[in-house]
Amino acid sequence: VIMVKSREELTNKIMIAKVEKGLTWAQVANAVGQSKEWTTAACLGQMQMTKEQAEIVGKLFDLSEEGIAWLQTVPYKGSAGLPHDPLLYRLNEVILIVCKCFRL
Repeated sequence: VIMVKSREELTNKIMIAKVEKGLTWAQVANAVGQSKEWTTAACLGQMQMTKEQAEIVGKLFDLSEEGIAWLQTVPYKGSAGLPHDPLLYRLNEVILIVCKCFRL
């Protein structure tokens, strides 16, 4: 059972378990009953799951009760800082620079 103390730690544990178990996001989404995109975002800490959804994910990834509880908490969306993916980083940069021009 994986013990977790923060949402970031939970995300890391889920990613490790996903690779170790050879699961795809589509398989996880099918088990949860949501879209692949929503499920991925929820597992990566950007959405709040219901108790039932969190318990399903908890079983798939062998999460502790703390991990299941974290999946049910309201996240601070977009709080992960600057993205590391080059495309997302540039998109973020464009939004930060260009949006100010649109508001003037």
